Amino acid sequence: MGAVVTLPAAEPAPTPLEQPAPRRSRSPDRRRFTIAVVIGLVVVVIPYLWVLWDLWNPGPSGLRPVQPDFFYDYQARAMFHGHLYLPPGSLGIEAFLHDGQQFTYFGIFPSLLRIPVLLVTNRLDGRLTAPSLLLAWLVTCVFSSLLIWRLRFLIRGHAVLGRAEAASYGIFMATVGGGSVLIYLAATPYVYNEDFAWSVALTVASVFALLGVLERPSWGRVAGAGALILATNLDRTPTGWGCVIGAGLVAGWFALGRGGAANRRWAVPMVGVAVVPFAIGSAVTYAKFGIPIGLPMADQVWAEVNAHRRYFLAANGGKAFSPAFLPSTIVAYLQPFGIHVSGVFPFITTPTAPAAAYAGAVLDQTYPTASIPPTMPLLFLLSCWGAVSAFLPRPPGRMALTRIVLLASAAGIAGVLMWGYIADRYMADFMPFMILAGAIGLIELWRRILNRGRRWHELALGGITVLAAFGLVANIGIALEPTAQFNNNQLTNYIDAQQSLSVQSLASTVHHTATLPYWAPEGQLYAIGDCSGLYYSTGDSFKNVPGQQLMHWTWVPVEQDRGIVHTIDVSVNEPVIPQPVPILTYGPTTLYLEQGASNTIRLQVVNAGASWITFPPPIGAQIGALRSYEFRVMTDPNMHVMQAWEAGSTVLTHYLAGSGPARVLPTPPTVRSPVVVTDATDPGRHIGLCRSLVRGA
Repeated sequence: MGAVVTLPAAEPAPTPLEQPAPRRSRSPDRRRFTIAVVIGLVVVVIPYLWVLWDLWNPGPSGLRPVQPDFFYDYQARAMFHGHLYLPPGSLGIEAFLHDGQQFTYFGIFPSLLRIPVLLVTNRLDGRLTAPSLLLAWLVTCVFSSLLIWRLRFLIRGHAVLGRAEAASYGIFMATVGGGSVLIYLAATPYVYNEDFAWSVALTVASVFALLGVLERPSWGRVAGAGALILATNLDRTPTGWGCVIGAGLVAGWFALGRGGAANRRWAVPMVGVAVVPFAIGSAVTYAKFGIPIGLPMADQVWAEVNAHRRYFLAANGGKAFSPAFLPSTIVAYLQPFGIHVSGVFPFITTPTAPAAAYAGAVLDQTYPTASIPPTMPLLFLLSCWGAVSAFLPRPPGRMALTRIVLLASAAGIAGVLMWGYIADRYMADFMPFMILAGAIGLIELWRRILNRGRRWHELALGGITVLAAFGLVANIGIALEPTAQFNNNQLTNYIDAQQSLSVQSLASTVHHTATLPYWAPEGQLYAIGDCSGLYYSTGDSFKNVPGQQLMHWTWVPVEQDRGIVHTIDVSVNEPVIPQPVPILTYGPTTLYLEQGASNTIRLQVVNAGASWITFPPPIGAQIGALRSYEFRVMTDPNMHVMQAWEAGSTVLTHYLAGSGPARVLPTPPTVRSPVVVTDATDPGRHIGLCRSLVRGA
């Protein structure tokens, strides 16, 4: 009897959506899509670059530094020597202490990017954050565009791309690049924002790669996904773990045969894509902190110097993450009215007070924080629509494939929702989900109105345009707001713009008082006394940091009377300063220049008037040994603060009692000294802006 031959079951014939289309039939649509996206990004790249490179400064700089902007550079140079610990004191209160060394909690990916530059020069140390932010923005825009195109093919196949639909994708990308929190991150190019900018870029790229593996697995796509997920884990843990979860779900998808019997073999490689990045990220964490997962918050220097941080940790079981924070963070980031609208330029800003705690939660720190629905309405509404559409019982085309990556990008949001700290930059962790889900929602919108006629298309495009325009105005307005990192030139130019562009008289908003309060709503101007100073409130509260509250750290000086800011030139003629040299007095307070560790110098305040204030400390940062320095020293009796800068960087900040006056102590020309002090103060400082506003009021 003949043998029975059992043939393998035939694979189901590919649906039209799965059939590869000839290049010629796709090229007109792809060209139209590319043109629309490029136009959308060109429109927003101008304000983005102005915010990143200029932002009220006297002129643009592609290397605009804002402190702290050197953590990644220090970490990269430490990696040159085969370790991750940084020089003592270089991180200040941000340092974590482990095995007698100091480490940063920031990931190593941005440090890896710096290595090719730092290998050949040290002239750019502390000045690479702005270029890194721009590169992250470009990566985000490129992969967001590629993600939209891939999603459209999965959902709608080779459906013809009309002009209105193509225009909507350009508007969507303009919203991503300029009508979102990304432009806020560019406004302050320091390490905190760089961390989030790369988190968005790498997570969007990882989502694109994972979706490509689901669509058509190959060794190249699997390797690409692994590399991108590893980079994400080496930048920021919450979004990195979200991508790891996504890779694990993809492995399960293949293992269960949901991708077809022939694709079961990809389950094991995708397990590797999940496990290897997670393991490497955990190894880096262990090398820094002695634990594979998490942060030992009690080991941070800030926990040593700040009583509220210790109280916060004690109230939450020693952890900075807790589900108890969800009511507070959900309200802060997702409430429908989280903006402030006024007749004063830039008209739309963040709320004027820090985000509140709810349900009895003890939070670490909160700042005036805008919410997503009113500042990014297009992304928010489309992402809601897209998330619901993807999980309908019978989604169109191959939209069901997006469910896994939607879950992965949503998992990355859990970190900020359960973190006891609320700030604008944390909205960046919502961006990968909103880009993915928003693109799905936009594609699904055009699929549904395809046959409804031109009027429906015009209404849809009009609505998209209006929402996008509002998002652009709102986010650019928020990016233009002064922060504690603004310098005097930025503030003065900002106030000048307010005078010129506001609908409401700026003078009518000025408060003329005898003393400066500890706190006032964000955006308020206070003129003190006979215009001894004009100050702008950031709205930040420092009630939990006594030293900074006594220093009125909520305020940023716009103008100050003569005698408050001095310029002091110092020449060091010996390799070592034998004893501290007094360079300025303020009543009983003296500012000394002294020898620091190794070949460095530093400033120290003696007898400042409140010896119990240990933070900010009376001893300044160490400054590299040079032959000459130019210090700008502020002694402000309204804020009760002494602050010093050298080469544009803050080198000392401390409380200052009394009313002065300040006097520079120049070295007599007849005295030979290892340190020569010269008073180079410009006597022409004036307070014309303050007086004009007070007269107008």
